[in-house]
Amino acid sequence: MEEDPACGPLIDAVAIRILYPPRPTSSNLLKNAGYEEGPYFLPNASYGLIIPPNIEDDHPRCPRGESFSLKAVKYIDAAHFAVPEGRRAVELVAGRESALAQTARTVVGRRYALTFVVGDAWDGCVGTMVVEAFAARASVRIPYVSKGEGGYKRAVLRFVAVAERTNVVFQSSFYHTRSDGALCGPVIDDVRLLSVRIPAVPPRG
Repeated sequence: MEEDPACGPLIDAVAIRILYPPRPTSSNLLKNAGYEEGPYFLPNASYGLIIPPNIEDDHPRCPRGESFSLKAVKYIDAAHFAVPEGRRAVELVAGRESALAQTARTVVGRRYALTFVVGDAWDGCVGTMVVEAFAARASVRIPYVSKGEGGYKRAVLRFVAVAERTNVVFQSSFYHTRSDGALCGPVIDDVRLLSVRIPAVPPRG
C-alpha cells in the first residue's frame, strides 16, 4: 500500500518452509531453545531475518511454544553472523520491547537452572549490553561488553518453581545502534532449562 500509485515495494525470492513443532527432551525442558527450527534463510540473505511483532499477524513465524514481543527480533545464521551455538540464534534489536518468551512445565517447589548464552552478532554493534532473564520469582541481569567482533559468555539463573507452568523471558535492557544507524543488540542462544537436585549432605561422624 503506497500513497503514490507510481511506486511500491519490490517483491522477490519468495520461499515457503514447513515448521516442525519441536518438543522438550530429557536434556532440556524448553522447546527449540537453540532457535535452530525457524524461518527459511534465502542463500543471499546476508542481513538476517526480521521477525515482526505478533500483533501484526495471527500466524506464528516460528514453531508453536515460542512467542516474541511487541517489537521485532532478528533471526541470524552462522553463514553471515557470529552464532554461539549451532546454525542460528536470535538478536534482540529493540531494547526492552524486544523479548523472547516460552512457557515450560515445572513442578512446584522443585529447583531449576536456566542456562543461556549472551553475545554479539559480529555486525558492528559496539557497547555495553545487558540481558535480563526472568523465571518464576527470580531474575538476573547479565552485562556483556561488545566489540562488535563476535564473542559470547554463558550465564545461569537458578529458581524454585511456584506453579505447574513457568514463563521464561529474555529481554534487552537498552537500545543499541550500529554506526550506520541500524538497530542491533545482544544475541541469545543455547537456552537450556533443567531440574536441579540438591546433593544429600553426608552425616557427621
